[in-house]
Amino acid sequence: MFATQYEEHLASQPDNSRWDGFCRGDIGNDDVDQGSKVIGRMTSGGGFRVEITEFWWSDWTFFEVTIDGRRVHSTEDRGNAIIVARWWMNGCPA
Repeated sequence: MFATQYEEHLASQPDNSRWDGFCRGDIGNDDVDQGSKVIGRMTSGGGFRVEITEFWWSDWTFFEVTIDGRRVHSTEDRGNAIIVARWWMNGCPA
């Protein structure tokens, strides 16, 4: 007898995987080009670490601007990401 339905489910799976029969969405995506790289890393006068990171998956690309590791902006336009990063580098003028 099983203590919970979860334990019963695990025991019924061939390899005791809770993911058996569940599609994670990664099947058939082995040949997709995906990744990320930092395309800009600077330190502002106020001591903030400003980074622009490019992410891509197949033919889709987007950019994130992070300040001290915290995402502050995300866009599909590289130029827009650079403008936002420069704005942070200049101390966020009004």
